[in-house]
Amino acid sequence: MAWDILDKKFNRSQKDSFCRELTSGRLSHAYIVEGETGFGKTFFAYFAAAAILCRGNVKPCGKCNSCVKINHSTHPDLFVISPEKEGGIITVGMVREIKKTVFFLPNEADKKVYIIKDGNKMNVQAQNALLKFFEEPPDSAVFFILTDKKESLLPTVVSRGRIITLHPSSKSEINAWLYEKFPRKDKGEIEYAASMAEGSPGKALSLLEKKQAEIKDDVFVFTSLMFGDSVSGVVYFFKLKKYDRNKAKEFLSAIITVTNDIIRAKQKFESFTLLPAEKAAGYAKKATETKLMNIANEAISAYEGISANGNINLILNFFALKVYSNLK
Repeated sequence: MAWDILDKKFNRSQKDSFCRELTSGRLSHAYIVEGETGFGKTFFAYFAAAAILCRGNVKPCGKCNSCVKINHSTHPDLFVISPEKEGGIITVGMVREIKKTVFFLPNEADKKVYIIKDGNKMNVQAQNALLKFFEEPPDSAVFFILTDKKESLLPTVVSRGRIITLHPSSKSEINAWLYEKFPRKDKGEIEYAASMAEGSPGKALSLLEKKQAEIKDDVFVFTSLMFGDSVSGVVYFFKLKKYDRNKAKEFLSAIITVTNDIIRAKQKFESFTLLPAEKAAGYAKKATETKLMNIANEAISAYEGISANGNINLILNFFALKVYSNLK
């Protein structure tokens, strides 16, 4: 863990609200933290755990021995449960392991904190086992269940916890954070990561660390094909790529950004997110603003279709045909 867990750059209102609850003595025995991947659920849970276990006056202080241990995931009163492997589930046996510690007094603090990551991956039996702790919770235990959305949990589990919903962050917030975190990174890379993050600091960080050169290059190639003379090149582009769902969504997000760059060039703007200025100006001469808006709308429709678990190959191939026919 990095010291970001004690930072309030993201989800500030939720963190402030939680600290007020803690100070007022209205702490719940269970919290369900919901938000999309990368919105900061894990960081929020660690922040809350640090606040609960902190020995300082202003919680979390970030300086006391307890905060230091939280930061390094070594606090004896912090327990984290998650799937044992990528794509795995949280089983009833894993939840029952909680029983070995939950009814004993804390080791160092006044409370014990249990963080259940990927709570949406708990099977029904595991969730029912968790209910036993929620129905008769010991005073010394606080649970945080992290999930993409509360609807993925049993209604009986949701009804016994306090809901905390995390929301997308603004592009400017993510941009400033990345500049602070990576002062030596190329400005263009940071701008790209912030633009493609869809409000997710976690996704922005992943994009920046991986550089996403492959997707960026693919978008440049596809844009060139869009304005070319060969329909086969546009259609066969996706047959060669075989994107998974996440990469397809990243690609379509980038296409929307590129289209916006070209529209900005038509409107005589001089700053662009992805395309070099000369490229944007060149493409702007080849299509009307209406046609460019149609392409953006087709990309949005394709993105929504893939997000709704539609067939990736069919959606991308249909998108390619619609884009090409729109420009001819």
